[in-house]
Amino acid sequence: MAIFHVAVRGRDRRHLAALGPKLRIVVVGYHEDRRGAVVDAYVRGDRIEWLERKGYEVTRLERVDGPDRKRQAEGKSAAARRVTRGRYGDVIWGGGYLTTDEVEAALVLGARNHAGYFERIPLPHLTWEKRRCHAFRIGKGSGRGRPAVLLLGGMHGREWGSPDILVYFAMRLLRAYRDRRGFRWKTRVVSAAQVRRLIETMDIVVLPQANPDGRRFSMERSSMWRKNRRPPPRGKGQRSYGVDLNRNFPFLWRFDRYFAPGTVASTFSPGDYETYAGPRAASEPETRNVIWLLDRFPNIRYFVDLHCYGETILHPWGSDDAQSKDPRMSFLNRAYDGKRGLINDDVYREYFPAQDKKEAVAMGRQIAAAIRLVRGRKYRVQPAVGLYPTGGAADDYAYSRHFIDHKKQKIIPFTVEWGRSRASTPFHPPYAEMRKVMREVSAGLLALCLRARTGTFTTSS
Repeated sequence: MAIFHVAVRGRDRRHLAALGPKLRIVVVGYHEDRRGAVVDAYVRGDRIEWLERKGYEVTRLERVDGPDRKRQAEGKSAAARRVTRGRYGDVIWGGGYLTTDEVEAALVLGARNHAGYFERIPLPHLTWEKRRCHAFRIGKGSGRGRPAVLLLGGMHGREWGSPDILVYFAMRLLRAYRDRRGFRWKTRVVSAAQVRRLIETMDIVVLPQANPDGRRFSMERSSMWRKNRRPPPRGKGQRSYGVDLNRNFPFLWRFDRYFAPGTVASTFSPGDYETYAGPRAASEPETRNVIWLLDRFPNIRYFVDLHCYGETILHPWGSDDAQSKDPRMSFLNRAYDGKRGLINDDVYREYFPAQDKKEAVAMGRQIAAAIRLVRGRKYRVQPAVGLYPTGGAADDYAYSRHFIDHKKQKIIPFTVEWGRSRASTPFHPPYAEMRKVMREVSAGLLALCLRARTGTFTTSS
């Protein structure tokens, strides 16, 4: 069945919000223009006329089947060329998306070429296909007093570019430190001294490929695959593989209990192609690996989860609209169960202390400003609730930890949705476009690290 990338225009935000959780159409992003509200979505060809009869205006942007297959073929050819030319695992060379194995190979190269300030970290939980994932730490020296950030990528299989961004960012930073060099974006300069202080006084923890099974399946078999590769339950067929890892974290995971009916784009049906939340919270080894890293590095102060697409920088919360006046109105209060998730109402809004919001917005703007320097792309800074609420997401889980256990470090999280919605195959755009995205997002990540270390993103001209 043909799948189309479309823009769907509706009467208002509530009208469009029904597309995701109720009608099971893949909704990616939301924006408003002078004519009203629009979502970016993926829909089967036989449902477009049905949507139009229901009063939605549908603009066909791309039939994704052919271009997606082309992107898979390009990836295989590029990987073969890298092996032939002896460039296996070197993302800096830029010869196409790294394969699942090459991401791991790049980490081996990092440890070999940057001993003393690069630590390769084996994660404790094997994936369902028995892969051992690795994270890494960039930092010379150690100590709990050092600030730290955690950068995460590859949660969803079809978002091929996130691991490449993180490996590219890491290798450029490592080489700059080794060669005593800085960075320049137009008139802005990050000096070699700033790079040196960054690596010698803080920890940059990176998990570039959280879901290698899903990414490999997407790159080689089914390009739109989002979930991991958890085997189907007994008696279920091939259509019931996988869990959406970004619905599996232990934060309001029981959406049927915590949220108002029909508000959350999640399901407990294993056969759902997109957003099966899993049999229980943190059921997936990939989810538990992220939690393990957060526990292993209690000095983490900022968390960035890379996704695509839509050129947005999202901050808390994703569960509902936020408010800063009533701390009792929070995810911890069972009195609000069944009332969460109704957007733009006053029945429930998630507590977000004013100082935390101020810091999240300021940091988000620093990231966006650095991204814009590279080629002028304007990333919006906004709450993660976006079009509709979610439960079980990694960013909300990271932020929620210190509310549950006051001994834990407060973590300000961001989800960075890289990439243009109108690019061809935006989940995995042509690699020439992806290279530009890698450069701009790397600038944003460096800005985050600099502010995390000093409290400000300082540059010199």
